[in-house]
Amino acid sequence: MKRLLVVLSVVILAGCTVAPPRPSDGGRSVELAQWQVPSAPRKWSLDGRAAIRVGDDGGTMSVRWRADGGDYRLDMSGALGAGAVRLEGDDAGVTLRTRDGRRARASSARALLRRETGYDLPVAYLRWWVRGLPAPGVDGEVRLNGDEHASELRQAGWTVTYGKYRSVGRYRLPARLSVEGDGVSVRLAVRRWEVDV
Repeated sequence: MKRLLVVLSVVILAGCTVAPPRPSDGGRSVELAQWQVPSAPRKWSLDGRAAIRVGDDGGTMSVRWRADGGDYRLDMSGALGAGAVRLEGDDAGVTLRTRDGRRARASSARALLRRETGYDLPVAYLRWWVRGLPAPGVDGEVRLNGDEHASELRQAGWTVTYGKYRSVGRYRLPARLSVEGDGVSVRLAVRRWEVDV
């Protein structure tokens, strides 16, 4: 189970205890097709702390995630004493590397997770959700706050809850969010965003 949690943490982004965000009261719910989605950066990085729970087991870690379009590098450390782990992806596939030299490769992060753990999770959606955006091509519903940003997003059986946003350049980006579904909970507190404006 420890290996399962480490790999789950590595692939789906899962640092100290991260409190769940509180959705704002009120707001209105609309179908995603009716939402004027706010702008978000294409090239960005974040530093934060994250926590993952699968059933009765859980772990925490520090997260550094850099992305430029479809290319990304996700560095994580501290999950269940696992040390540093790096996940790098682009159009050619995804590679997972650990500090002790272990290496695994797959065509996608979702495929890598499925192969290593047996779990089938919407890994590719996270790069959208972490920026407060819906994953493209997937129906769903969004509850909007007073600024017309998502306070809760529901897609593909998953619920993403946003606690608050922070101004970063010309963007409003999530500072705290959680993703829940299929017995898995991931919470992320972003300490710092950097964007290309």
